[in-house]
Amino acid sequence: MASKNPFDGFRIEVDPEKLDEAVRSLRGRLDGLRDRVEQGVADARHTRVRILRNGAPLGPDLPLTVLLAGEGVALAALGPLWTLIANLGARAVLEVVFLHASEELVEEGRAHFGDGEVEEAERCYRAALDKRPGDPSAHYHLGVLLRVTGRVEDARAALHRAAAGPEGHPDVIKAADLLSRMDGTRTL
Repeated sequence: MASKNPFDGFRIEVDPEKLDEAVRSLRGRLDGLRDRVEQGVADARHTRVRILRNGAPLGPDLPLTVLLAGEGVALAALGPLWTLIANLGARAVLEVVFLHASEELVEEGRAHFGDGEVEEAERCYRAALDKRPGDPSAHYHLGVLLRVTGRVEDARAALHRAAAGPEGHPDVIKAADLLSRMDGTRTL
């Protein structure tokens, strides 16, 4: 069976009278595709793995490459069936959490902020946002830092971006609460 051509449904019809419009339309479609690919790459920047048992880390975070290498060795040594059985058994008692590069930077920023190193903390939060622009945790922590340092309008902007994150995310909830307290509209 032959594989399907990925360009089967991608047709461009061009009327010679409307060539400029067709070029603009194609450019817009290609720009949209580029944006989706860039967002996909940004969302896939998982760099570390945390292994938890009953919610507590079993040890230090591991580089993602170490986990993948271990999976490859297990697959080569045990074969696919035993590797699958071992993974299912381990997942019954262990939880594997993939950490995004931006999460590491937010944690580093929190540590700096706790130590009073405000400039370094801000650098970490902004670097996290460079890696994942919509990260609600980075926006929230940056907003708190900006508020504490007296940059209230910048803090509001960062907190609004955090509050616009995914529903139920802890930092989204905290950002919305902090904004309501800043505006004096907090409800109990």
